[in-house]
Amino acid sequence: MLKQIFSLYIESLLLTTALIGGLSGILILARMASRKDKTAKARQAHLFDVLLIDILTIPILSFAVMGILLVLKA
Repeated sequence: MLKQIFSLYIESLLLTTALIGGLSGILILARMASRKDKTAKARQAHLFDVLLIDILTIPILSFAVMGILLVLKA
C-alpha cells in the first residue's frame, strides 16, 4: 500500500513539475517577447520570482494531483 501511494506521489510530482514548468516557460517567454523589462537586473528579478513561485506551488499541486489520480485509479 505504501509503495502504491509513493508511486502515485512520484507520478503526480512529475506531472505537476512538467505542467508548472511549461506554464512558467510560456510566461517568461511572453514577458521577454513584450520587452517589459528594460534592464538585465529587472529580467533576473522576474525570473527569480517565477522560480520561487514554482518551487512553492509544485508540492502543493502535487498532492492535489495525487488525490485526483487516486480517485481515477480506484
